[in-house]
Amino acid sequence: MEIKRRERRPVGKNSGTKSITSVFFRYICFYTAGALFWLFIIFAVYFMFGAAGEILPANHMEVQLNASVGDIRKAPEVTEDMLPRGCTFGVYEYDGTLIYGTFSPEEAVRAWEHYEEDNIYGRWKRYYLFFVLDTKEICIVRYEIATRFRNAYLSEFFPNPDILAILSFVVLFLIHTVLVSRHYGRYMGKRISVLNEVTAKIRNQNLEFGKERSEIKEVDEVLDSLHQMKEALRDSLYRQWNLEKSKEEQIAALAHDIKTPLTVIRGNAELMAEGELSEDERGFNRDILQSASVIAEYLMILNEILLERGGEGETQEYDCREIINLLKERARILAKARHFEILFCETDLHEERKILCNEGQITRAFENILNNAIDYTPADGKVEIRAETAEKGASKYLAVIVTDEGPGFTKEGLERAAEQFYQGDRSRSNKNHYGIGLYTAERFVKTQGGYLSIKNTETRGAEVSLYILFF
Repeated sequence: MEIKRRERRPVGKNSGTKSITSVFFRYICFYTAGALFWLFIIFAVYFMFGAAGEILPANHMEVQLNASVGDIRKAPEVTEDMLPRGCTFGVYEYDGTLIYGTFSPEEAVRAWEHYEEDNIYGRWKRYYLFFVLDTKEICIVRYEIATRFRNAYLSEFFPNPDILAILSFVVLFLIHTVLVSRHYGRYMGKRISVLNEVTAKIRNQNLEFGKERSEIKEVDEVLDSLHQMKEALRDSLYRQWNLEKSKEEQIAALAHDIKTPLTVIRGNAELMAEGELSEDERGFNRDILQSASVIAEYLMILNEILLERGGEGETQEYDCREIINLLKERARILAKARHFEILFCETDLHEERKILCNEGQITRAFENILNNAIDYTPADGKVEIRAETAEKGASKYLAVIVTDEGPGFTKEGLERAAEQFYQGDRSRSNKNHYGIGLYTAERFVKTQGGYLSIKNTETRGAEVSLYILFF
């Protein structure tokens, strides 16, 4: 269990706790106040432009047109500069024939129809004015009732002031909505993120942290519940850890203490075997020695399990050659001790590569694999060890391949050989094996970033490969 002690300054420690309702109410007030503020700004700008005379009133065109009708009637010809800016016109014969003007063909027809119907109302706030010129011709002028900019440039490239004010408010309102929403979204996100931090710590079993705080009342209530759960979980894990540690220490001490009487029993039995004993007594003595050997094997297995549960240990950096020499020496010692032929060869090694590993665990993993290979190989057979460089994806490994000449694995054995206490592979069964050798080897090599490969050779025997990661 990871133990980290780090003081965290509670979020919002110096500010009052708020409910989600109050936060939301504050958001609504700020949002509404901002909208009203932009509305006021637009109204103030509109008012200042109007007071400065830069915005003409809606009936400005109509008033100016009525004032100039007398001059237009007397003119020998109507021109565009006689009319207010923005007006269009057409001069007609009495039969409706367009003589000249600025109307488009479609608008000329529509304007004459309005004249015949005596209808001054056009489309989109447009109106018509009809009057007879001194030349006995009929003049029709189309104008608008809408505010306008006095400046010709503004009037040409921008909509009328009323529409521009509405569009400006809509754009500012949308920008205001986005900014305020993002601000309060980040505000709430930071407060709620405390929940994610706490749950992540609990998930990773990092339970040594103080009570977290946010500015939100409802979030603090959830944090209080999580804190209580964390305290209960921590106490439970500590009790379990202490109990398991105590059991392991007692078992290790008991296994060590058993060695003393076992040594006495074996020593006395061996001394008795050197004396003169009857046939029955020799049988009894032989049974004692065999039973003592079995007890010694049980103790070795028990120590193996305790060591396997003891953690990963420290890792160090080694040259590839150092690891190869270490494994070669272990193979030589085992071959000599067990009077067995072991062949060790090397191919395509990158000796300049480095390996970060735990020497003890790698050595034990290799010895477990090699002992299994020796146990299952006939007395006249041999075990071959091959060290080479291998690749898998983007990673490179030192591959230590152990091949025996035994009966090989069954189909079930290939799938389950590395399971703890698995002994179901009858073709390779041995009463002195308890199903922890390959399991321990695989676990140790995985902690170094490598993996174990188990398969049968094409001819005969099994092949177990230890892949140690280069870095």
